[in-house]
Amino acid sequence: MKKLLFFALALVVLTRCAPNNQKLVLEVLKTDRDFSQMSIDKGRNQAFIYYAADSVVMPREGNFPILGKQALVKHLATSIDKSFKLRWTPLRAEAAGDLAYTFGNWELQMEGKDSLEYGNYVTVWKKMPSGEWRYILDAGNNTPKPQ
Repeated sequence: MKKLLFFALALVVLTRCAPNNQKLVLEVLKTDRDFSQMSIDKGRNQAFIYYAADSVVMPREGNFPILGKQALVKHLATSIDKSFKLRWTPLRAEAAGDLAYTFGNWELQMEGKDSLEYGNYVTVWKKMPSGEWRYILDAGNNTPKPQ
C-alpha cells in the first residue's frame, strides 16, 4: 500500500511538473542540498522545522501522518537528534511553476556505531511568495546499501 501511495504521488507530481524549467530545478536542488547540510550541521530537528511549509504533510510508517508545521514541531520536540547524523543526496529533480520534487538517497549514522542505515526519499517542494522553497510533503523508506 505504501509503495502504491509513493508511486501515485510521484506520478501526480511528475505530470504536474512535465515541462522542466532548468532554473527552477537548480534552485530546488540547491535548497535540498542546503537542507541536508543543515541537518548535518545543526541537527535533523532544526533543519526539518526550518524548511517545512506551514501545510507540511509527513507520512509515517505504522502511524498517522504529521499534518502541519505546528504538529511537526510538537512531534520533533519529543525526539533528541544529537545521537545521529542524517544526510541525503538528491539524485533527481523536476520543477514547473511553484511546484517541484526531489528524489534521492539518505543515510543515517548513529553515534558510536560503525554501520549506516540507508533509504530513499521523495520531497515535494512549493515556492513561497518570498521566493524560498519549502517542502510540503516528505516521505522515505529504508533500503539496502545503494550500489
